[in-house]
Amino acid sequence: MSEKTCTIGIDMGTTTLKAVAFADEDGSKIARARDNVDLVTDETGTAEQDAEALYDGLTAVVAEVVAEAGRSGHRVAGLGVSAAMHSLLLVGKDDRPLSNAIIWMDTRAEAEAKALWETDEGKAVYARTGTPVHPMAPLVKLVWLKKEKPGLFARAARFVSLKEWIWHGWFGEWQVDASIASATGLYNLEERDWDRKALTLAGIRADQLSKIVEPRYFRTDLKEKRLIEAGLVSDTPFVIGASDGVLANLGVGATGPDRLVLTIGTSLAARFGSTRAVTDPASRSFCYVLDRDRFIVGGPSNSGGILLDWLYHKVLRPPHVTGEDLLGAVIESAAKVETGELTCLPYLTGERAPLWDASARAAFVGLGINHGREHLMRAAVEGIVFNARWLVEGLFEKLGRPKEVIGTGRPFEDGWIRQLTADIFDMPVRHYSDIDPSVMGAAMIAHVATGVAEREGRGLFDRLGDGKVTTPSRAQAYQAKYRRFRHLAALAAETGEKVAAHAQDMKEASLPI
Repeated sequence: MSEKTCTIGIDMGTTTLKAVAFADEDGSKIARARDNVDLVTDETGTAEQDAEALYDGLTAVVAEVVAEAGRSGHRVAGLGVSAAMHSLLLVGKDDRPLSNAIIWMDTRAEAEAKALWETDEGKAVYARTGTPVHPMAPLVKLVWLKKEKPGLFARAARFVSLKEWIWHGWFGEWQVDASIASATGLYNLEERDWDRKALTLAGIRADQLSKIVEPRYFRTDLKEKRLIEAGLVSDTPFVIGASDGVLANLGVGATGPDRLVLTIGTSLAARFGSTRAVTDPASRSFCYVLDRDRFIVGGPSNSGGILLDWLYHKVLRPPHVTGEDLLGAVIESAAKVETGELTCLPYLTGERAPLWDASARAAFVGLGINHGREHLMRAAVEGIVFNARWLVEGLFEKLGRPKEVIGTGRPFEDGWIRQLTADIFDMPVRHYSDIDPSVMGAAMIAHVATGVAEREGRGLFDRLGDGKVTTPSRAQAYQAKYRRFRHLAALAAETGEKVAAHAQDMKEASLPI
């Protein structure tokens, strides 16, 4: 009887740590584990994570899956790693963190991002690196740190991501995959190396950064005792993998421009595949490395599931109800109503693409006495999807219009949201149930790198079949609503600038606002 083996996909998300073991013989899931990640936030725009707690949490999650796979009679043949982008951790000479890691949600560098983007230098560094000039980018974070925390900045021996911190703990080497590197604003897409001008702008040296390796690079010298005790042998191949965004596309087979992946989690992202590096100053789209020959191009939005969670927990949930008791019911009830002229601008936490305005705020426009909680929920979902369409329209002009949307994330489990998306985008929407695309992508890249499969997806993606396909039925009706959304968003941006200017005038005059 042949030995049974499995491959583990690992994902270090913003709020969740996950690992899933897939049987190599048929792609079935044989073990899984997850844990939540604590965030440190405050009113100043701080968004940080404890790097050491994250290390312990992810190691425990992977150890649990390794042990469970072993109990099922499977040997782990390889592991692949996915991770959230844009984190920045300052490390001292002793290889220990000097502070918490700053994550993508942190907005304290807003002024530095705005000032840099208004210069020719800012636009040039974006064109070379493919990372939007925004507070999320480690480049901009470094500019802010150098200015606001010079003592801390000067003590740093290294500047790394959380994924690099984990990798160093497991293997004792400072290495970064080209995908994570390409999301820093410090990586030159053409030269495939650290960008010298960006490093000068950030005030750091190349030797303070990790060695860049390709996403299929793997190590066979594991040093973390907890993983070995769970059942891994020290020479088990660990594939360094890539970022969660690009691996999500790989995980659903969307590595070309004919399929648009729309992911709604806490935030939202829209992504295409491309065989060339593509940047667009008008939309500030991102361009990140998938592997040596492929890139993932798209836009990130703050306006995703966080709006739906806020609307339910802070506004719609009755005081006596706890947990998620009615959230699903409220979302389901939204399928049965029409919003008419009720429009939601979904910018609850400011916005990246398409506005690139951290000061943007959410609003419901056209609210009437006839509207109830189901109308508010439907308008919120519509606003999220309208905003997603706006986000990608500039990319359609550069890469061509895709043939279909692949919807990933919890909201797409609801049929009416898939239908709404098909109508707003005027193209079919495909959805695969019970799949975490980033975890799947991490396992796929491990399959190929370690030789389990000669092509990505064999035994994993192949078994998913065609998924569920929803075709447009009311596309024409939604085009007028989309134009209204764009008009209202433009008016809100103009009004917001005037209000901000008035508030600044009052502050300078020491008058109550």
